[in-house]
Amino acid sequence: MLETAIEEKRKRENLKAERNQLFERYLKHPMDTHLALEIKALDDQLAEDAKPSAGKNRSSFHSRLK
Repeated sequence: MLETAIEEKRKRENLKAERNQLFERYLKHPMDTHLALEIKALDDQLAEDAKPSAGKNRSSFHSRLK
């Protein structure tokens, strides 16, 4: 389980780094709408990846309370 969490964290960090690079390019060239679309796709992927991990944490927390 620890390896999976580390892999997920590494994946999120890589996605965030890629997103930040694209955003820096977008700030310099705001007319490049394809950059905005790529940033949006990365944001969506980051949000989607965050949903299951939040659910896992909640379920394990609730199971400990019982």
